[in-house]
Amino acid sequence: MTPEAARELFPHTADGSKKRYLNHAATAPLSRPVRAAMERFLDDRTGGNVNNYEAFAPVIEQTRERAARLLGTAPERVAFAQNTSAALSILAEGLDWQRGDRLAVPSCEFPANVYPFLNLEERGVAVDYVPTEEGTFSVDDVAATLRPETRLLTLSWVQFLSGFRADLDAIGRLCDERGVLLCVDAIQGLGALRMDVERLGIDFLACGGHKWLMGPQGTGLLYVSEALQEQIRPPAGWTQGPVDWENLSDYRLQFHPEARRYETGTANRLGLAGLGASLGLLFDVGPETVEQATRQRASELAERLAAQGLARYGPSDPARAAGIVAVRPPAPEALHQHLADAGIEAAMRSRLVRFSPAFYHTRADVQRVADVVDNFAKATA
Repeated sequence: MTPEAARELFPHTADGSKKRYLNHAATAPLSRPVRAAMERFLDDRTGGNVNNYEAFAPVIEQTRERAARLLGTAPERVAFAQNTSAALSILAEGLDWQRGDRLAVPSCEFPANVYPFLNLEERGVAVDYVPTEEGTFSVDDVAATLRPETRLLTLSWVQFLSGFRADLDAIGRLCDERGVLLCVDAIQGLGALRMDVERLGIDFLACGGHKWLMGPQGTGLLYVSEALQEQIRPPAGWTQGPVDWENLSDYRLQFHPEARRYETGTANRLGLAGLGASLGLLFDVGPETVEQATRQRASELAERLAAQGLARYGPSDPARAAGIVAVRPPAPEALHQHLADAGIEAAMRSRLVRFSPAFYHTRADVQRVADVVDNFAKATA
């Protein structure tokens, strides 16, 4: 499927609509296949198949297989979570931390990748911050921050504001050399960019499903390496091991041998139906095509805005850029409102205007943004 054909599956892009949605770094619109998958689930639950646990099980496993394929790993290494914070908390709370341990995190991280680890300070775990500038940092900055006591480095694959894409190849090698665990918050990259967790040496990865994966809110996933899984104690829940339906009062705490041991209780099955469909759409288009189109539209937009005097915040190296383009105009609030009045949805973060186009956007969408920004500049000159 081409990006142009996929565009037709997003109702907000219908001919005649003046709306241009460029805010996928916040939450993505749902496609028709996602809605259809969720409606099929609801039809079951409100019809003759109310207790559809067994009938729906293949959908959950298909979703897990698709997520594993996107990550570059086996389905056994993937578990579902309700969001990125919940997934990261499994790592933060599950490791056997000792007083005097340290962990490192860039100083520009989104709070979801900070607070679960700051919560460890009361146990005597110290948090060191990698110095950053405009949401970017170098591998040397990371290396200088790591100490002999550092057990974990946790960072975003793509920084939420600048769109800076971390050099996971080099960082993975560095962590391997130093004996440091590598955790990646992938929510601003997975779905827009290709990932290979095993080649990169990632130990743990967390990702919500509602941004670049284009699934429903309240869905997410995690990857854990087989070696690290042995070090993370799961929170106890009744579905994290084999269920003996004939002897439910025979209490034996057991965990599944694979990553689904971290899934507690009844899953968000409605959400997973949608997430499975959104992953299916990404594969219908092709991860390579999705990445190429996403980065191309972001690059074109950055170039057009730069030509109008609005330099891109963050990465100067195109190789380190992703799908986010943020700029700092003289009057950010006024520009943001002007864009909204013209039907263009972007985001305001830290007095920056942030655009995040997706693979299905066109050059005409980029041109429309540029025209509206130009009109604003003329009106306020």
